[in-house]
Amino acid sequence: MKKRTIKLAMLSLMMTAMLFNCKDKDDKDPTKPDDAITKELDNLNVAVPTLQKAALPSVTPSSVEQSAKATEVNGALAGIAASGTVPASVSSAAADVKGALSPSEISTLSGVSSETINAVAAGGTLSPELKAVLDKVMANPALAAYLPKFNFPIVNGTTLRGARLSSDAASAARTSGSEATEQIEKVESVLVDDACTAAAEATFATAKTRLDGQRATAVAAVTAQYNADIAPIAAAQASCVSNAPTTAAGYRTLAQQAAASANASLDAAQATLGDIYPILKALVNIQLLGALSSINTLQAADSQACVAIANASTTNAQAAQTANLAAVTAAYTTALAQATKLKGDALLSCHNQGGGN
Repeated sequence: MKKRTIKLAMLSLMMTAMLFNCKDKDDKDPTKPDDAITKELDNLNVAVPTLQKAALPSVTPSSVEQSAKATEVNGALAGIAASGTVPASVSSAAADVKGALSPSEISTLSGVSSETINAVAAGGTLSPELKAVLDKVMANPALAAYLPKFNFPIVNGTTLRGARLSSDAASAARTSGSEATEQIEKVESVLVDDACTAAAEATFATAKTRLDGQRATAVAAVTAQYNADIAPIAAAQASCVSNAPTTAAGYRTLAQQAAASANASLDAAQATLGDIYPILKALVNIQLLGALSSINTLQAADSQACVAIANASTTNAQAAQTANLAAVTAAYTTALAQATKLKGDALLSCHNQGGGN
């Protein structure tokens, strides 16, 4: 009986030892997370997007189209004094004026003083009486054909017609940067803080630091591009505004030269022209006053277009900046979400390796 008791005790000790050995072999947690997971974390980067450039505003500059009929008549006037005959184009022009305007309106136009013309050329407005007559001329297709056609500037599909600008519209658009909001999904772990989980946390922290740095670099690139986009806008606007009077002055000079040449031809041929002389004088003044008045409006429209172009350029730069920041944020969020998932996988691997069989 005694020998049997001793034998049972020995067997019990052997079974206990075996159980402890099996537990040490099978239940011991790994000291580091899965290598494949940590390697993926180490190689994870923000997929930095290609930055969009600010779109250029669509701009159609102002222009002037000379009247073919006016060019023909003014050229014909030059030969009347020498030939003693009135060309058909000149007679036809006189008939167009006489058929559209009353004798008093013709008299008003033919007797316009040089002081009035100079005042309009300097940027002044027409008297109500002259404006009413010119409005009537513009509404008559036969007479309007003798006037140059002024094409006003168009910016992003909007035609600028020289309306007076408010102080707000004339100022450069205010710019404002946008900052991406970081959204990080936090994974709460209930695993014990051992060497393996510490290694997983450290690998994730290193990856996140790298991702944060890549995002910061990308945001800096977006800011640099935005600054480069808006940097030339103010100077370009100032140059544009300063050029508007110069362009207008060139148009005025051409209009005044054409009128002076036509008047000189009329005066030289007055005897031949007879009764149609004042009618043709009225036509020349119609051409000149109409051109000068339209040039004044065109100059204002060109200045207005300068502001519109600057504002559109600023808006486009802001739109590109917003789109680029959104793209950077999306790329960073995607990478961070992947890093967070890999961190969770790494933490789980600390307790899954070697088990389950």
